[in-house]
Amino acid sequence: MLSTTAIVHFIYIIAKSAASMYDRMMTVRRVLSALCGERIHCKGLRFDRIAEVSVIMLLVIVPAFAQVSPIHTVAAAKPQPPSSTSATWAKAYNVPYSYSVAESVGQTSSGRYVVGASCTAAAVTTPNCNTLSEPTAMVMRVDSSGNIQSQIQYNYVKYPYSTPLNLIRSTSDGGAIFAGNAQFGCPATGQTSCGTIVKVDPNGNVQWSNDLQFATSSTYGPLTWPLDLQQTTYGGYVVAGYTFAPASSYNPFVVKLSSTGQIQWQHVFVDPNSQYSAAYAVRQTPDGGYVVAGEVYYNQILVFKLDSTGTLVWQHAYAIGTDSYAETLALTSDGGFILGGLVSISTATSYSSSVLLLKLDSTGSPQFAKTYAPSGSISDLAITGAQQTADGGYAFAGYYFQNTVYDERAWLVKTDSAGKVQWDKIYGADVEYSDRKFLSFQQTSDGGFIAAGVTNQYNDGYGSLWLVKTDSNGNISGCSDVKNGSDTSSTALVKVSNSDIGAIKDGISYLADTLAVFTGPLTATKEC
Repeated sequence: MLSTTAIVHFIYIIAKSAASMYDRMMTVRRVLSALCGERIHCKGLRFDRIAEVSVIMLLVIVPAFAQVSPIHTVAAAKPQPPSSTSATWAKAYNVPYSYSVAESVGQTSSGRYVVGASCTAAAVTTPNCNTLSEPTAMVMRVDSSGNIQSQIQYNYVKYPYSTPLNLIRSTSDGGAIFAGNAQFGCPATGQTSCGTIVKVDPNGNVQWSNDLQFATSSTYGPLTWPLDLQQTTYGGYVVAGYTFAPASSYNPFVVKLSSTGQIQWQHVFVDPNSQYSAAYAVRQTPDGGYVVAGEVYYNQILVFKLDSTGTLVWQHAYAIGTDSYAETLALTSDGGFILGGLVSISTATSYSSSVLLLKLDSTGSPQFAKTYAPSGSISDLAITGAQQTADGGYAFAGYYFQNTVYDERAWLVKTDSAGKVQWDKIYGADVEYSDRKFLSFQQTSDGGFIAAGVTNQYNDGYGSLWLVKTDSNGNISGCSDVKNGSDTSSTALVKVSNSDIGAIKDGISYLADTLAVFTGPLTATKEC
């Protein structure tokens, strides 16, 4: 019989075919929960262990086959529509017979936007994404009205079929840094599932590119997955994620890089009582240290504080509901933190899932915990970002599946400083089989919001990269596809305990790699 670890690695490799990097990560986490006898979160159903694993494998494998389209020959893409100058807008970006998705978005100091995306060709056509059936990393820049300024694809020279990008951050020099998990190839190390970290200048030229791989004695091979990164003071960077190391267990890592991408320190953190733990978000704190959010086994939220050298200062585990999961973390103006995540409640006869906002002070003590659930029958609930807004309140974004209408809805919610909902918006045509997701968002300098993700409304049902710019109330001028949503919210009880993670030494491979650069193929469709 295959071991649990072998099954997890098998499904992990298959999960690469999911629509977005966020979906792939969630697939792996759900499989891990199923194999450990836990209930799958973000779903409104309950199954026994065998049913859970079977359903997850089908959900992951079927889209993989669905993306293999026959070879077509098509005419060149239509010319770009005239440039627009609207302050609020929604646009889809695509090319025929391709899947493109915006994994991450950020506003630059100039007021423009930098988008980290993946682009996958579904047929051999011209123009199209640079690789067939596997994602190509792409960095796209648009102006304040969503007009494309530049788009560049990046492929490994030695192994071009696995060049990932699942998060991007603009940098103070006008460039950007992006990261992802190369599930195959890892050209510099000759292994699989390494972390890729790439720095580009304002013109998209690669300044440096490195493969990060933590060593392990596992016979199933290593895995290093960066899930968050931030530029730090003095131009350096901090990267966090999880790794399959040491001794064949999943554990969080944090790596500090210099401005030129050299490792200054790195730690893997191990909880001896946990078979699975991970870091999903990291931020530099005003004292020069770092705060990290993630999870530990038995489905509890993990938050720990490091000093400027990566030494542990404090650590806490938070139990909320039956299961609780961290997804995102941001600093707040009072020196504390706002954590976004998910909470599930299970009884003998029911199961429910809600979005969580957990406000912590600078020492990690809870100040409030609120849960939010869209009204009606829903499933596939996800939160993909949360932050404090300029007025002292909070906002979060994500998506959910509406079981009655049978569509996936992109969701943006604004609250006051106490977590009380001020407005709730859903975006896109609310019709059967419509599929729209926000995978990243940020409040913009004018008080509005920029959100990025994917939509299937255009491009004959193929996924299109999707950007939405709203005003401070979540509206888009003249757009009928923005609707008021409704939700239920409540206060959650938080049980806090001290976690038991500790830093361990582990071997590491960190080698330079080479990327080839190509012009991107996408054109814009103005939606609103």
